[in-house]
Amino acid sequence: MNYIHKNPYTIVILIFAFVLLTNSYFDYDQSLIFGGADGISYLEMSKKSPFISETPLKPIHAERFLFPYIIGIFSKITSIDLYISYRSLCILLILMINFYLLTIFRKYKLSSIHIIFIFLLFNLNPYQTRFYISNPLIITDLFFILGSIISIVGIDNNDKKKFYLGLIISSFARQSAVAIIISILILKFLKKEKFFISYRDILFSWLIFITIYLIGFTYSKLGTVNVSHSNIYIIHFFGLLIEEVSLKQKIIFFIWPFLSFGPLILFFILFVNLNFKLFKNLNTVGFFIIIYSLLIISQPIISGVEMSGRNIIRLSSFAFLPLLLLSVFNFEFKNNFKFRSIFFILSIFIWTCHPTFSKFNFLEVFKF
Repeated sequence: MNYIHKNPYTIVILIFAFVLLTNSYFDYDQSLIFGGADGISYLEMSKKSPFISETPLKPIHAERFLFPYIIGIFSKITSIDLYISYRSLCILLILMINFYLLTIFRKYKLSSIHIIFIFLLFNLNPYQTRFYISNPLIITDLFFILGSIISIVGIDNNDKKKFYLGLIISSFARQSAVAIIISILILKFLKKEKFFISYRDILFSWLIFITIYLIGFTYSKLGTVNVSHSNIYIIHFFGLLIEEVSLKQKIIFFIWPFLSFGPLILFFILFVNLNFKLFKNLNTVGFFIIIYSLLIISQPIISGVEMSGRNIIRLSSFAFLPLLLLSVFNFEFKNNFKFRSIFFILSIFIWTCHPTFSKFNFLEVFKF
C-alpha cells in the first residue's frame, strides 16, 4: 500500500493491462453485431475526410463528425489502418481518463486502498472500458466522458477555463452535452451562496454549445441523409410515450442499466458512509453531479425501448464516473473493511468477466 501510494501509476497500468490481456477484440463486422452499429456512420466519415461523405448517414451521427473526421485525416497522414487508429486512440483515451482521475485523488488525499477500489470500479466495468476496446468505432462516447469529467473538475476547482474546455470536448462528441449547461442553470437557481459561474457565463456556454451544434448540423446537411432531423429527435424525446411494447420488455429495459451500475451500488453500500444528512449539505460540485446524472440517465429512458434498446446500458453509463466521483467529493469512506474488501474484489472480478466483451465465457448462461 505504501508503494502504491507513492507510485499510483503502477496500479493503473497493472489493472488496465489485465483488461487488455483478457478483452475481446472484434473486427469491423463483429463490432456491428455486438453493439457497435453506430460505427458504420463514424467509419464512413473517417474514410471520406477531409471531404464530405456522400453515403447516407443518420443525422444524429453526422452531427458528431469532428472526431471521426480528425481520426480519418490522422490515418491517412500516418498510413495506419483506420480501424487500428480507432482502437489505439480508444486505449489512449481510457488511460487519459485514468490519469486524470489520479489528479482528483491527489487533491482529496485518498488512501491507497480506496484508490485501488475506484480504479477497479472504473477499469473492470465492461461498459466503461471493455466495450470500447471491443468496439473502438464508438469512440465519441469516450471523448464525451473525458469532457464531462474535465467540466466537473472545473466546477470543483472554480476554474472556468477547464469547465469550458470540458464543455467543448463533450459538445463535439455528443449532443448530450446540453445536460452540462442545463445542470449549471438549475444549479444557479438552487444555490443561494455565491456561485463562480454567472448568468453571463451560462449564456456564453449556450453560445458554445449552439455554435458547435450548428457546425455539426451543417456537416450533416452537406451529405445525403436517410432520416430527417425532426423525426429522429421526436423519437429521442418522446419514444417512451409513443411506442407500444409489452410490460415484460419494459421491465427488462429498466433492469439493463444495473449490469453497469451494480458494482457502483455495491461500492456505496460497502465502503461509503451514506449519512443522509450529508445530502442536505452537498457542495456545489455534488449538486451538479446529481442533477447532471439524473439528466443523463433519463435521456435513454425517455427514448424508450425501441429506440434505446440495450444501448440504455451504455448511454446511462455516462453517469457512472460522475456518480463515482460524488463519493470522493462529498462522502467519507468506511474503515476496518477487510472481509468487505475481499467480497468486493471477488465481485468486481466476476463482474468484469462479461461473456461478450471479455475472453471469459462462464457467465454465458446468464445472458438475456
